Amino acid sequence: MTKVTIKRALISVSNKEGLIPLAKHLHQNLVEIVSTGGTGRALSQNNIPFTPIEEVTGNPESFSGRMKTLSFEISSSLLYRRDVQTDVEQAKKLNIEPIDLVVCNLYPFSDTAKNTDDLDELIEQIDIGGPTMLRSAAKNYKYVCVLTDPSQYEELLNQSTITTSLEQRKKLALASFAKTARYDSAISSKLSDLICEENNNLHVDLTNAKKLRYGENSHQWAKVIVNESTSHERTLAGITPLQGKALSYNNFLDSDAALRCNSELSWMFDKRACVTIIKHTNPCGASVSDEIDISLRQAWRSDPISSFGSIIAFNQEVNTECAYFLNDKFVEVLIAPSFSQGAREVFLKKKNLRLLEIPPIKISEEELMIRSINGGWVIQNEDTKKDIEFQLMTKSENLNGNSHEILQFSSIIAKHLKSNAIALSTVTDKSINLAGAGMGNPNRLVSTEQAIAKAKENNYDLKDCILCSDAFFPFRDNIDLAAKYGIKSIIQPGGSIKDNEVIKAADEHQMTMYFTGTRHFRH
Repeated sequence: MTKVTIKRALISVSNKEGLIPLAKHLHQNLVEIVSTGGTGRALSQNNIPFTPIEEVTGNPESFSGRMKTLSFEISSSLLYRRDVQTDVEQAKKLNIEPIDLVVCNLYPFSDTAKNTDDLDELIEQIDIGGPTMLRSAAKNYKYVCVLTDPSQYEELLNQSTITTSLEQRKKLALASFAKTARYDSAISSKLSDLICEENNNLHVDLTNAKKLRYGENSHQWAKVIVNESTSHERTLAGITPLQGKALSYNNFLDSDAALRCNSELSWMFDKRACVTIIKHTNPCGASVSDEIDISLRQAWRSDPISSFGSIIAFNQEVNTECAYFLNDKFVEVLIAPSFSQGAREVFLKKKNLRLLEIPPIKISEEELMIRSINGGWVIQNEDTKKDIEFQLMTKSENLNGNSHEILQFSSIIAKHLKSNAIALSTVTDKSINLAGAGMGNPNRLVSTEQAIAKAKENNYDLKDCILCSDAFFPFRDNIDLAAKYGIKSIIQPGGSIKDNEVIKAADEHQMTMYFTGTRHFRH
């Protein structure tokens, strides 16, 4: 059956958008409308005749609306095959009349889940009859058309005679299965968060994904997907820039890295101004001070060359002083809780610069970090561990009065660099700053050499720097190299079979070494 003329429709919608124009069009084309309580009341108020669902099922709506459409009569009207003689004869014998169109968009579970964790309230928003109707109609797409969203109504509204093609019904059936899959996934995910210690639900649906201009490179396609189970207006995936062109794939990755690193600094130094500069997902500049414009200047000093074309995250409002500092510099994205009116006016001249208003985020250990591999995915929870206990392993201690703060700062920066990661940090003019970084090398010694070279390039005194490693030192060579350039203090997790050899090397050079006990690899 290629063409199907709609003679009977079942409408049961929680979202009433577009309902009345569609129902009027169906009625004008002599389509019988069967409807449920809330939808029926909306039709009555607009003088659109309909058949109450209970006249079809033979039972009243019951249990505060929990039972409406679930019935042998409704499911049979949707599921029997119109061109199978035995089905047709049985339907006639049972007084089953066909339903050719289902319009249903389900209870708003996801919207409710964004606003409450009340289990009883969430349970009442789990639709039972709706998914049954949608799946029944979609399964029988050869004979039944199914509409799950007001955006799909227009195609029928533009038809003078209400008929549907097989290709149209196939497409709408697929959209219906996607809808119920998303719906079930949202329920499973939310209830898992509330009931279980570990979230075992993963469903990524591309139906509503936003297509990006291209992927990591121009020959790759890319999309961004918003997690519908969260309120996404102020999340990176759902944000609309205040100005500038659309975010690219690389912008999203770099912005996420900036937001995560700067948020950790912000929660660690909650009374101070934090700025993080990201290039290719790695911190190339970072600073904590008492003034946001000072933090920006010091973070930029960390690596002015790499900061070209970077992403910058702030934990306080971006003011006019920051805007003027960046006015002659090329930056891709700025992320901050807010931008002052003066700063907005300055940035208007930089039409391609994206401004994202996102406050520091609270990173949860329940957040799933997902990477694709051949044939599947590897999944872990986010690394939310913060190093706050630093065990002195050497005979000497060479730190000044800012010791604990600079230890915490260094460990956060090293944690957000790609492994093998080395961060050099220092205190300058009452601010704590990244002096140099080395990352992403298969050899930790190379990362140490890179960090030292960058700090020297930016005119930092290495004798004032603390070296932090994201993982243990397997040999003493890194210690000897650091000592050669006058570095006096080192932070590392420890845990190597050569720990004693490494500690001995530090003692020989009269260096300070702290163990954190926690590795922070980031690949």
